[in-house]
Amino acid sequence: MAYRLRPGRKSDEPVIWKATMETVWADVPEDEKPGLDRRTFEASFREYAGEFVEGRRAERFVAEDDGGRILGYMILGELKPFFSPRGVGFVYDIWVSPEHRRAGVARFLLREAERWARSRGYAKIKLEVAAPNHGARA
Repeated sequence: MAYRLRPGRKSDEPVIWKATMETVWADVPEDEKPGLDRRTFEASFREYAGEFVEGRRAERFVAEDDGGRILGYMILGELKPFFSPRGVGFVYDIWVSPEHRRAGVARFLLREAERWARSRGYAKIKLEVAAPNHGARA
């Protein structure tokens, strides 16, 4: 299957928000979930992450198939490490629809992330994966 990359659009935000919320909730350690209200958690996370998800502080890219169906997305931006004055490219979020996992979509997105970082002069690009995200770590 061929994939296309395009900039994220406002019309993609419902898909991005839904996937992001599922991912971040799954990343909360199980021992921290008791007593944590999911709606309160999501409202707090929306406030924190809105500038990134909605493209005001980061760039969004969508992988789609020939029919325009969203297969995955990534949110890229700059991270300024506290130990260095020089920023690095950073993958704030990457997601692939469950039915397209293990089909090369994430690999495609990460190659494009590398191109994005090089085109902006970053010497490095970083990605962090939560410990509970076994699928991404495989």
